[in-house]
Amino acid sequence: MRISDVFILTHVIQTSLLVMFNSDFKHFLLFKEADMKHIHLVKIVMLSIVSAIAVLAIAACSSDPEVVIQTVVVEKEVAVKGDTVEVIKEVAVKGDTVIKEVEVKGDTLTVIKEVEKEVEVEVKVKGDTVIQTVVVEATAQPAAETFYGLPMPVVPDDVGTAPQPDSPAGTVIVRGGLELRGSGVPGDSSGGMFTSQSVTEKLFMTDEGGNAVGLVAETWELAPDLSKLTINLKQGVQFHGGYGELTAADVAWSINKGNPGFNAESATDGGSNWISFIGDQEVLATDTYTVEIPIATFDPRWATFILGQSGLGLSITSKKAFDDEGESWVRDNVIGTGPFEVVNYSRDDVLELSAVQNHHRITPSIDKYVLRAIPDDAVAEAALQTGSVDVSQVALRNMTGLQKAGFVVVGAGAGSFHSISFSGNYWERTHFVTGEDLGTNFTVRHSLPWVGDPERPDFGNPPEGMTNMERARLVRTALSHAIDRELISEVLFAGAAWPNYVYGADINNPNWQDKWATEYNQKLAGELLDQAGYPLVDGVRFELPFFIRIGRGDEEIGTAVVGMWREIGIDVQDWKAQYQTYRPNLIGRTATAPWIHSAGAESPQAPWDWPVMGNSECSRGRGGFNIAIEIRELCQFYDDMSKEGDVSVRNELRNDVVDYLAHWMPVIGTVAEPQVALVNPNKIASWDMPLSVREAALHHPEFITLK
Repeated sequence: MRISDVFILTHVIQTSLLVMFNSDFKHFLLFKEADMKHIHLVKIVMLSIVSAIAVLAIAACSSDPEVVIQTVVVEKEVAVKGDTVEVIKEVAVKGDTVIKEVEVKGDTLTVIKEVEKEVEVEVKVKGDTVIQTVVVEATAQPAAETFYGLPMPVVPDDVGTAPQPDSPAGTVIVRGGLELRGSGVPGDSSGGMFTSQSVTEKLFMTDEGGNAVGLVAETWELAPDLSKLTINLKQGVQFHGGYGELTAADVAWSINKGNPGFNAESATDGGSNWISFIGDQEVLATDTYTVEIPIATFDPRWATFILGQSGLGLSITSKKAFDDEGESWVRDNVIGTGPFEVVNYSRDDVLELSAVQNHHRITPSIDKYVLRAIPDDAVAEAALQTGSVDVSQVALRNMTGLQKAGFVVVGAGAGSFHSISFSGNYWERTHFVTGEDLGTNFTVRHSLPWVGDPERPDFGNPPEGMTNMERARLVRTALSHAIDRELISEVLFAGAAWPNYVYGADINNPNWQDKWATEYNQKLAGELLDQAGYPLVDGVRFELPFFIRIGRGDEEIGTAVVGMWREIGIDVQDWKAQYQTYRPNLIGRTATAPWIHSAGAESPQAPWDWPVMGNSECSRGRGGFNIAIEIRELCQFYDDMSKEGDVSVRNELRNDVVDYLAHWMPVIGTVAEPQVALVNPNKIASWDMPLSVREAALHHPEFITLK
């Protein structure tokens, strides 16, 4: 039995109890839009079977014995001398079970309990009670069990009703994660934090159904030939801090400074999407309140994903503040137009916001909104249970216990894919848009098992009759087969996550086809690696570096994957760090170490007919973010999807690209999960958020209603 099997057995017991205690756990997985729902049911396991298996698992962990003496009392019927009496009673003696047959004044008593330790039993009959003195060789307590090195999930105890909040009246305190950082400079990589907290605003927002509605845009017109977008702004919208009225010049300046196609120094979130949408063209202010946005490649997500509040992080800030105060000042002093303004901001520590009175759109019902950085989940859960914070994301495996404790689930309908890019698969040799010669992929100086090169079929000396591309495909396919996605979901997420096999394709979408799934099969994985020319030699097939970013939900999944790959002979050299340490390799197209992320194809709730890839996965987005692959077919997919007006045809195009990705596997999925949070109902009566088009569990705090 693998040590991981022991871990699984213990977890199955915990998961089963979870289901018994709270059958309503599934309700927090409901997304708001009908065609974007994801309902994942926790599996129910027969406890009688589980108990028997668990005993065997525990026995396998036994160590040196010690003698323990314990007296117990067992109720029984008094036996007539000469009769045989069977007494069945569970006797807890430091976790061991007693099985012993003894004679008492001519009577035979059989005491039965499921264990494996030999005991000596002295039994005395006294009325209706048998008093037994039991001498047990008790096993030493086993070491704390882990799941591939991770602490085993523990369902928190029921702590009763939700506590009374410690926060002052009118103030909501929210748990922030590891990275509590943002910037007021368009083009900085972390500007999205202030957008999601409604400090800055964009042109549009979504409603509860995911449809675009104007935020600071009053009216808009898309050119019939899809060459430009003309937007008329609301008048009278004021910047914070007395920096004047929002004008078209602020919008044009913000987008131009943030678009890497126009400003090469920009490191904005999702920069490849801006490069694709606008290219190197300039956004113009044609008058005080009119903005003209040229379109290089039409994107049907323009109003939600690109220009919408819950989409890309690039937002609108004050050009006057930047000109008057300077870039350094604006970086830490964000001047936006949202219903909240910054009172205090300390990087990775605290963000304090104050409600803007008489706001152009909505005046919040709360006075202050405070984010405090609490990187550790256990600390965050303790803060929630003691009333120190009012809102917190918590580990999904602990969600049920905390719901039982009185906390209420909220969310914006969002979820996350956790994908693994097999970095270095830069297959394009000419730029998809400009035709520029990109040269041979000399990023890969030495053959790497997971990297294929269409230009050098014999690179790396593949087996006879096999190309370098096919060899690398077999390796990537084997690594996908080696991942037990169901196990990861059960152990790390208490069944609340669900398998994700193909990059950007959700199994809960009605367009999903089972042929795209990759079964968990370690034997097949080994056979594919043998076929690819990587046999086991002293227990190792090859080395593989693996980057696991921390602070964004990938760490535990990545750690589990490392353990599973090692089981098939991959010498994984993993390292964990914040995303910023690896990002330069992605921007520069020099990454060769596979990495786990929730970037690129965005979130599971996205419609099937959206062009969710083809910018950060191919040469079109050069100069901006990239997930460490460049494949021409994905650029073509984006173009075909963007030009097609028929939804059914777009769905077929999406099916074709899923076929392609399921075959070549340059990126693979692990699991997908809902993004939700818990609130203290003694503080917050409701928080009706518009549908998120990305991964945020929380946004638009202006819609909080206090109890």
